[in-house]
Amino acid sequence: MRVTARALVFLFVTLAVWLHAPRAFAEPVRILVAAASTVGLEAERPLRFSTNDAARVRDVLVTLGGVRPEHAFVVNEPSRAQLFASIARAKHEAEKHRADEVTLVFYFSGHGDRDALHLAGERVLLADLSGKLAEVPAGLRLAVTDACRASREKGFTAEEPFTITAVNVAQATGQVWLHASGDGEAAQESDELQGAIFTHAWLNGLRGAADSNGDARVTLEESFAFAHAQTLLRSAKSTGVLQKPEAIVTLRETAPIVLTQPLSHGATLTFPQARDMHFLVYLADAKSVLSEMWSSHERRIAMRVPAGHYVVQRRAGSVSSTAMVALTEGESRDLQERDFATSPRGRIARKGDERGERGHELSAGYESGWNARTGFVHGPQVTYAYAWSFLALSFGGGADFADRTLERTEEHLVSGYGRAGLEIRARMGAFTARFGGGARAGILSQSLEPMAGSWVAAKHDSAFFLGPEVFAAGRIGLGTPWFVDIGATGRVLYFREESQVRGVAGLTASASLGVRF
Repeated sequence: MRVTARALVFLFVTLAVWLHAPRAFAEPVRILVAAASTVGLEAERPLRFSTNDAARVRDVLVTLGGVRPEHAFVVNEPSRAQLFASIARAKHEAEKHRADEVTLVFYFSGHGDRDALHLAGERVLLADLSGKLAEVPAGLRLAVTDACRASREKGFTAEEPFTITAVNVAQATGQVWLHASGDGEAAQESDELQGAIFTHAWLNGLRGAADSNGDARVTLEESFAFAHAQTLLRSAKSTGVLQKPEAIVTLRETAPIVLTQPLSHGATLTFPQARDMHFLVYLADAKSVLSEMWSSHERRIAMRVPAGHYVVQRRAGSVSSTAMVALTEGESRDLQERDFATSPRGRIARKGDERGERGHELSAGYESGWNARTGFVHGPQVTYAYAWSFLALSFGGGADFADRTLERTEEHLVSGYGRAGLEIRARMGAFTARFGGGARAGILSQSLEPMAGSWVAAKHDSAFFLGPEVFAAGRIGLGTPWFVDIGATGRVLYFREESQVRGVAGLTASASLGVRF
């Protein structure tokens, strides 16, 4: 009987250990919710690169940060309900594991004020967001917000910046908030980077640039320190307006929180040892910077990138050179001096600041309407514009066609014209109101064809015309970079006919499709 009792005890202990082992040694789970909102409140101009930023955060954390693809929830242009629904999905996944095994990462790129996120006309209070994130059973929560804080009324309240402490204990639990800019500052977007400069710097660090001790691991502390320094540097050089990221840390225990292990996937680029050398990595055939790196005179710096073809630009003062690189999965390439051959830099825009937006626009469409001479008139048009936030200068051209029946003849009019104008723009969320004026000039060709049975001879003539015009239009964004313009134009055109100068008033409506570049 004694042997049986011992056997039962042994079996009980073995079963208990077996049942407990899967939980005790379960793999940590990381869940990502990445949200992007290009449209904020009514008075805020649409952002250009928020969706790019959210996609890049997802790609880096899935590739290098231990987030499984099925645990990465990306939501673009969400409403309040859709944002909370994505957090609810993260909660559902987290509930399948012990809370101390789960890390929740929340990322947002868009507009915000000190108390709320701005989602297409809705304000989502930070208190409500924090409450929703707290419902996710996770031992550690990391929230990263890249939002405009261009005035005391915009942005998030935060404490003074400080270093994230790393103490060698088993596990960090609690909450960390990283903000792209300090209170009273503007968060900035870059045309060269095709994204927000803080998000770019943070992701660049996660790819390996922030690995300060060369241990092939990037910790939370390293990533924030690197992003803080690079954001300061790029904002100072580009605009002279400093953007200083901030961190708020509430951890019950602190430890080196490893966010990525850059050498675990993809291909590796290492850069030559040098002092103050700036390297920018572009995907081949792409205009935006994938990643960038400052060299070290002490060691070669490594960066992890997906397999593919790249252009690496090296900048040292006013001297620039480039190298072409093709990388396969798992390959490691050490760039050398001989790889570079001697060969204008990015614009910066503030999130939520219309003064930063400028660029080229090209549109084509059709107009039709009425004039005092022929009645119905119609024809195609094309326009090029260069925009400075609320101002734009435009040039264009087109053709007009009109017909009318006279007493003994049919009159056919064809005109080719060019035009130039100046306009004022007012942005209201995804809608832009446009008002302006200018001048139109061209050649009017007249054909008079005799009607059946008429003795009048056919006649062909032409005349130069010139006159002022004014217009009002509305623009609807279709998502970067496309848009639709719908508007109305009034004009008076003057030309000489039968030794007299005539003025013909007209009013037309137009619709066109355009692209920014």
